[in-house]
Amino acid sequence: MISADQALQIVLENVAPLGVERIPILDALGRVLAEHISSSRDIPGFDNSAMDGYAVRAADIVKASETNPVKLAIVETIGAGQMPIQSVSAGQAVRTMTGAPIADGADAIIPVERTRGIGDTVEFLASVEKGAFIRPRGEDLRLGELVISAGKLLTPADLGMLASVNRAMVEVVRRPRVAIVATGDELVDVDQPPIGAQVVNSSAYALAGAVREAGAEAVILKVARDDAHEIRERLAEAMTFDAVLSTGGVSVGQFDHVKGALDELGMRQLFHGVAQKPGRPLKFGTVGYRPVFGLPGNPVSTLVCFYLYARPALLKMSGRQRVGLPRVNARCGVDIKTSKDLTEFVRVKLERDGDGYKATPTGSQGSGILSSLSRADGLLIGPSTETLLKAGAHATVLLLGVDGGMGAVTADDALFEGRNHR
Repeated sequence: MISADQALQIVLENVAPLGVERIPILDALGRVLAEHISSSRDIPGFDNSAMDGYAVRAADIVKASETNPVKLAIVETIGAGQMPIQSVSAGQAVRTMTGAPIADGADAIIPVERTRGIGDTVEFLASVEKGAFIRPRGEDLRLGELVISAGKLLTPADLGMLASVNRAMVEVVRRPRVAIVATGDELVDVDQPPIGAQVVNSSAYALAGAVREAGAEAVILKVARDDAHEIRERLAEAMTFDAVLSTGGVSVGQFDHVKGALDELGMRQLFHGVAQKPGRPLKFGTVGYRPVFGLPGNPVSTLVCFYLYARPALLKMSGRQRVGLPRVNARCGVDIKTSKDLTEFVRVKLERDGDGYKATPTGSQGSGILSSLSRADGLLIGPSTETLLKAGAHATVLLLGVDGGMGAVTADDALFEGRNHR
């Protein structure tokens, strides 16, 4: 068997970013940009006011103060979206709202808080420097300036930038369409109560959620019964997708027909079996350009193998540069026994511990106990060279979940400075 690190290296060496598609920017959040975006104009396109106030010539109010106010005539009022008609001459001011253009002749804005209005005139109670409170043309972007580089994972701010340069459509790396194929006579769907030895096909739903969490598109195909023809038929259907996740049927049991079906479909097997726990029977190969993961049947093994191998593959196919799970260093809260000669991924809860974290197993680590993974914040990496991690020892924890695995912050944690004033 190969090591977990070797398995991941093989997986990543055999996947590549998919092609490019053009989509509306509202659909582009979290997608990887596939083109360089340059500004089509200066932004802002004109000098404008950073404050509600008055456009003036700074020289006219150089001596203004609370005790020596300077009075100027108001010749115009300009709101955002309006262009000035009047220019500013000596002794004049233009009332100017935030974002409104600066009238010709003016070289500064003085905020309304530093003035006192009297009908068609205004008294200025302070002086300003030239250029004060003016946002100059091109302050944000210049014509032709690079706005966003290809390869960038698009954020909400990026969508705003795209809109500001009139890019309603944008080219992004295509996200993978992933087929999920569950096999087994014992499986029933989520809306069917299990009878006798039947079990609910929970792994398919867990995988679908994990695929979507990774930004890919998940499609659960009809369950394939333990019949060679049916399994081959279902896997053939799956080969119309960008990636395939099959669950069950990768061991050596009498009814495990997945290997034969994949062989018939031309799979190039790259490994079968990884020195890890859970997920030891993992199989991986390719059919054409398409990665195929033969995931173990036990639900925990299925999902752990997805996080460790399939998720990085899907992220790379989506154009992402950083594909690994986020990780933290934590102290073991209790003694943690691990398996000899296997890299063991222990399901743990994380708690704040001073400036760091404390990791405690979520309970029994059986590969069929999905609740232990549901309760987990992360996977503690138990090295293959160790069989016992003593309480207080440091270990790496791979974080799970959309929010990094630590759950929602409390109201206190969400405060910035408020806790300092209690």
